[in-house]
Amino acid sequence: MEIKGLIGDYESFFADILARLKGLGVDVSGYLMSHLGVRTETVEEYERLREEIKKFCVSYVENEHNGRPISKLLLRESLPLPGGFSVALIELMPPKPGHPYKSGLEHCGIVIGKGLKVFAEKHKAVMTGRQDQGPLCKPYFITFDNGKSVKFYDISLKDVVEKEGHVFVAL
Repeated sequence: MEIKGLIGDYESFFADILARLKGLGVDVSGYLMSHLGVRTETVEEYERLREEIKKFCVSYVENEHNGRPISKLLLRESLPLPGGFSVALIELMPPKPGHPYKSGLEHCGIVIGKGLKVFAEKHKAVMTGRQDQGPLCKPYFITFDNGKSVKFYDISLKDVVEKEGHVFVAL
């Protein structure tokens, strides 16, 4: 099985995100991708999918966030995406206790860099909000009417995880 069979049609997912951003007047060309976020309906599905995705990875880390494990899986080969983008990190999340949701691609992360606050201010009319995921991770985000989201970071999720002291384990 290929990675698309595990996480879903990431190319169509990202093409839709780009089209929706364009419709809002948000241009992300020239920025780097941080990751793709994939959710599972159950913890059992999360554990099974984590093991399957690992077969395509060079390393991974699993840490606890909001009372549940979350894996960050670094792919052996980056996935090509529409618009000249590519992504090498998959964030895999089981459901939060008491918050069921469907399995599949849920969000993508884009690294804006040091200009994140200026970018967010420029697009404040279309931003849904800002998450507080700890001292090193406070992405702005837009959630679309289909429930999918795009998150904007100053540094990549991989860099956040490493700066928090977590180590990617080689596979």
